[in-house]
Amino acid sequence: MNGIDLLRRKLNVVKKQKELLILEEAKLVRMARQREDVARKLERVRKEKFRVLAEEAKLIRVIKQNVNPA
Repeated sequence: MNGIDLLRRKLNVVKKQKELLILEEAKLVRMARQREDVARKLERVRKEKFRVLAEEAKLIRVIKQNVNPA
C-alpha cells in the first residue's frame, strides 16, 4: 500500500465521521427545541464537526497534490 491509498482510506474514515456528526447535530438541534440542557453537547458536536471538516479538506488537498502534480 502506498501513501495515497492510506490517505484515501483515512479520507473515507473522516467522511464517515462527518456524516455521523451531521446526523448527531441534527438530532441535538431537534432535542434542543424541547430541552435546554442539550446546548452544551450540541456545542461540542459542532466543534468536532468543524474539526472533521477541516481534516477532510486537508486530506483532499494532499491527495490532489500528490495525484496531479502541477
